[in-house]
Amino acid sequence: MNENIGIGIDLGGTSIKSGLVSSTGKILWESKRPTKANTSQNEVIQNILDVCDEAMSAASQKNIHVATIGLGTPGLVDNEDVIVGGAENIIDWINVPMGQLIKSNTKLSAYVANDADMMAMGELYFSNSDAIGTALFLTLGTGIGGALFVDGKLFQGHYGFGGEYGLFPMIINNDVLYWEEVASTAAMVKKYKDSCKNKPSNIKMNGEYIVKKYFENEALAQKVVNDTSKLVGLGISGYINVFNPKKIIIGGGISMAGGFFIEKIKESAQQYAIKESFENVQILSAKLGNKAGFIGAGIYALNRKNNL
Repeated sequence: MNENIGIGIDLGGTSIKSGLVSSTGKILWESKRPTKANTSQNEVIQNILDVCDEAMSAASQKNIHVATIGLGTPGLVDNEDVIVGGAENIIDWINVPMGQLIKSNTKLSAYVANDADMMAMGELYFSNSDAIGTALFLTLGTGIGGALFVDGKLFQGHYGFGGEYGLFPMIINNDVLYWEEVASTAAMVKKYKDSCKNKPSNIKMNGEYIVKKYFENEALAQKVVNDTSKLVGLGISGYINVFNPKKIIIGGGISMAGGFFIEKIKESAQQYAIKESFENVQILSAKLGNKAGFIGAGIYALNRKNNL
C-alpha cells in the first residue's frame, strides 16, 4: 500500500473531475460526473461527497491507502477551508464549510482552495516541474484566474484570498475596467459577437470558432485576436515587472489554439516589460488540459498534510 496518495477533486460549473493522485502527479484512477450546478447548494455538496466515496471505493479495490483529500473550487476560500463566495457558475455557492463537511463524511483530512490555484499546482508541480521557484500561472476563460508561486510555495495572501490576478484594474477608453473584462476569452468572444453582422444563428461563436476564422484570414477575427493578445500581454508585462518570475504559464481553451497566440502575447508583453526581466522569463502554454485541476488538488492536499 502507498501512504502518499491523495484524492484530488476539481469542481467546475459543468462537471466534477476527480482522481487518485500521487505526490509526483501520477494519476492512478480518474472519474467525471455532472456538477448539477443550477440545482441547489445541498445538491452540489452531496455530489462532492459522492465523488469522495467513489474515489475511496476505487482506492480500496486497488489496495491503495488514501492519505488526504483536496478540492479545487470556483470562488474565494479562506484559511479555514470555507468557501466564502464569488462563484458565478454554481448556485448559492457561499459560506460553505466544505473542508469540514468532507472530513466529517470521510474521516480523512481535507483541504480546499481556489480552482485556478489548483490548476496551477498541477501544471507547475507536474507538467512543468522545473519551474518551481517564482512562477505565475494564468488561465484565460470566462475571466482570468491565476496563481503565484514564490520559492515553490503557493502565495495566497493574508486571508487566503490572493490570486485574483484578473481583477487588476486598468483604464481602457477612459473607463476603469478589470483586466479580465477586456482580455479574457469571454471578452474576446463578446467583442467578436458585438462587431459581426449577418452571421447564421446556428453558429456557436466561441474562442475556437474565432481562431478558425483567424486562420481563414477573416478581418474581424484577426482584429479581435490581435487586440485581445495585446491586452493579455499588457497585463502580463505588469506582473513581469512586479514579480520578476522565472516562468509564466498560460492555460485555458484559447491558450491551446496554437503557439501563434502565445507568440503574440510575448510580442505585446515585451513592449511594456522591463527589458532585463522579460529576457529571463519563459512564457509557455499549459500542458495538462482539464486534468490539471484535480492533479493539483491532490498534490496540494498532500503538501498541506505533510506541511510542505
